[in-house]
Amino acid sequence: MTDAPTPIPTEGVWTGDVADLPNWDAMPRRNRRRRRRGHTPIWLKYFLSLVLLAVLVTAAQVAYHAMRSDPRDARQFAERQLMLSVLRPNERVVKTVGVWQRPAVDYFRATRGILAVTDAPGDSAKPIGGRIIYLGLQPRDPLSPADAPPTFDEREWPVDTLVKVAPSRTFFWLAPGLGISAPPEARLSVGLPGDQRDDAQVLRRALAARYAALRVVGWQRREDRRARDRARLVAINQGRRPWYHVVRRGDALASVARMYNTTPEEIRALNGIVGDRVRIGETLTVKGWTKTSVPFPAGIMPSFEPPAPAVTAPVAGAAPVARRP
Repeated sequence: MTDAPTPIPTEGVWTGDVADLPNWDAMPRRNRRRRRRGHTPIWLKYFLSLVLLAVLVTAAQVAYHAMRSDPRDARQFAERQLMLSVLRPNERVVKTVGVWQRPAVDYFRATRGILAVTDAPGDSAKPIGGRIIYLGLQPRDPLSPADAPPTFDEREWPVDTLVKVAPSRTFFWLAPGLGISAPPEARLSVGLPGDQRDDAQVLRRALAARYAALRVVGWQRREDRRARDRARLVAINQGRRPWYHVVRRGDALASVARMYNTTPEEIRALNGIVGDRVRIGETLTVKGWTKTSVPFPAGIMPSFEPPAPAVTAPVAGAAPVARRP
């Protein structure tokens, strides 16, 4: 019979003859579906379905929070909080910059606020007063009532050369911002709106001027400390050297000994004096060389120059002889 359909081979390799190809019209419908099924793994289909579901849920959350976005003026609230609760007496604001921050766990709701530099009278510990203050108005919880009081994220740093405020990038390295680092605290990165970049430059210049003043004060304190150290070493050296006293009118051996916290016997031994008589203008050794430094007596500055030897007039035919007074 010539009208019979071509048989369908079940196994083997195609010989190249067109007659050996399967007759798809004659193949049962069930086998036809199985043959035409795609080769995509089932796990990939489930994975793509989960990704699509996550994207839809995220888009729904963003839309929900966008509709419930906080209508309050974050900068106005932050500045009022700064003036009423954060500033100290005699402290004034030098410069403020509007900033924002997006935490990783809540990236679609920004914490908006201000970064301020203040000025205040300094003291011995902080010669250049003032602080760097960050005030961020936290986004309102969508489930909270509309009249709930605002809550702030507040951080502050002293105006110190250890605190660095430098340009950086934030929000996945997409937006310009400022980075504030002060060891050992964690670094804070805040973003800058487009209209606040010039104000940020002014703020950084104000900080640079204060840092320059701090370096000048530090240099002066270092020089003062070095001068005190040199004076202390000189005093130690002078406390070891011999001390001398020039007798003035009204001085006696006992009164000179009381001046230098010593005894008349020690002065007699150092100068080879017999008795208590001293002459005006005579130079007395009141302390010899000591291994340890002796502090100066209160209100007395001893002389450190030894007495000059007295020279008598030469006698005819004799050499001059120096004698100790």
